[in-house]
Amino acid sequence: MRSLSLAAVVTFAIGSSAQTTVSSVAAGAWTDPSTWNCGCVPQNGDTVDVQHTVELPTDVVHLGGALRITASGALVGSGSSGLWSTAPFINAGSVSLHRLVLLDGSAWTDSLVNTGSIATTRLAMRRAGRNTGVISAIDSLVFDRCSFRNEATVSSRVTWVRDSLVWNEGLFISYALVVDSTGLFHNVGTCRVLEHLAVRTLGNFNVASGAVETHVLGDADIRWGLNVWDALMQVDGRLHLNDAEVPIPHLTFFVQGGGIHAGHFRNQGWADGPGTLCIADSAENLGILHPGLTICDATPTSFTWPYLDLNTGTVDPGVLVCPQGSCTVGGVEPPRLSEIRMIQVNGWCGVTGLPEGRVEAALFEAGGRRLACALTCTGPTRELIVPMISGGVHVLRVTTTNGTHALRFVQAP
Repeated sequence: MRSLSLAAVVTFAIGSSAQTTVSSVAAGAWTDPSTWNCGCVPQNGDTVDVQHTVELPTDVVHLGGALRITASGALVGSGSSGLWSTAPFINAGSVSLHRLVLLDGSAWTDSLVNTGSIATTRLAMRRAGRNTGVISAIDSLVFDRCSFRNEATVSSRVTWVRDSLVWNEGLFISYALVVDSTGLFHNVGTCRVLEHLAVRTLGNFNVASGAVETHVLGDADIRWGLNVWDALMQVDGRLHLNDAEVPIPHLTFFVQGGGIHAGHFRNQGWADGPGTLCIADSAENLGILHPGLTICDATPTSFTWPYLDLNTGTVDPGVLVCPQGSCTVGGVEPPRLSEIRMIQVNGWCGVTGLPEGRVEAALFEAGGRRLACALTCTGPTRELIVPMISGGVHVLRVTTTNGTHALRFVQAP
């Protein structure tokens, strides 16, 4: 009987610990019993209320229970210390840690609720969460098998979305954003990718109807799905439908009125309308352009339909090419006949749209080496005299009284 009674006491103690609420009573270390109302250190299964500034002098693992940081509370890491937790994490105060890892909670309930501020070097979560405050990760932010809704501000250097749904209604800023392994990033608010967007195998990036801003300041490498509704996306660098990993990377416009403005475009997959794709510089199609798509290269070097710099793929006859008023790239309308452009007809090469007065021309090959050239005659159209040049991309720089213009063209081998 004595042994049974002792076992009962131990069982009761464990059960009580799992339901204990521990609250901070003063600023101090997590590991200091005087910080807490129980005169003890919080244990796994405890509900921990942080109402003061509590420091983590070392790594802390907290399993079960709950973690609640009130508006007056702060959880602060010392040096490289971090927190690993499976508990629901509710923050209305301030969190500043080297690493915050929110392990398996319920994937589809709000087991992370942030209305305060969270600042970390690295943040990883595998649970459902919602943010109406500020979250920043200096190094990396990883969403792994979870769902997350941002209604305020999130920033990171590198963001990974793996097997997860990230729904952005607020401001989401990342230098690099990688979506893969059935991950889905759905933008309704403002999303700015400062360097590189990568959508990999089975990943999808959505630009939803009414999205405030979707702006990639660098390149977008799409190896699975890019989906645009009635909204505008801007890619300052190259938009590449890249078949390096999968056979059919795709760009799909679901609603008339959707559009993408890109600096460069290279298609090795397929693009489908009814949206509009506007390209400021180089346009290359090695894949399939489906009917209903509107496409326009604002600086064409080809004078045959569909007026793309390189077309070795398939362009359906139902594709619309530069209908009037369809495209504005960087605030500049596609070239009109009165603008400066090159003409290549049966071996004759010239420049038209030139103003009166002095005109200077300089020709460069792709590697940057300058080649000899000259413009003859006067008037708006002048012949371009060049020696024998090798095949490939060349740039003709024309300087007039109105400024300098760069005309890119492809010389056949």
